[in-house]
Amino acid sequence: MITPQELSDRDAITRTLRRYSQGLDQREWGLFLSAFHPSALIEVPGYLSKPLFPVEFVEMLSGDFDSARISGQHFLANTLFDIRNDRAHTVTEFFASNAERTGEQGRIQVQRAGGLQVDDLVRQGETWLIVHRTLVQKSDTRRVVDYNESTLALASASTHNGVVAEFQENA
Repeated sequence: MITPQELSDRDAITRTLRRYSQGLDQREWGLFLSAFHPSALIEVPGYLSKPLFPVEFVEMLSGDFDSARISGQHFLANTLFDIRNDRAHTVTEFFASNAERTGEQGRIQVQRAGGLQVDDLVRQGETWLIVHRTLVQKSDTRRVVDYNESTLALASASTHNGVVAEFQENA
């Protein structure tokens, strides 16, 4: 039977996982980094040659990767929790959708990717922080599609949404 404490812990862990995704999608790096313990590492087997600290992950994404980026969105589902005192292990299914510029007027590249976020977390007061994250890719498709300019402008404006920044300030 699930205890009230475990329900509270699951909720706090879920909020941490969502801070990661919202921060990443909206490029609100303070929100993104607030999901991590200061000594945390992120691994992406088959993509990164070595684990990165979250701040290094942000630097990688903020460089060449973001020069073509228009928008991104993560959907999180089916989180499994193993909570033991002040430590937790979670496995979360994710689906990500990203849009990138191609350099051709009215055409963008759309990426659809799915996988697992495998996390080790530690309790810090009332919150939980990720100490180790492994991103496991299960699928990744990309295609170039036509996009009208007004839709492109709306998608571009969704990044750095002021509502997310305001939420971060009030959290």
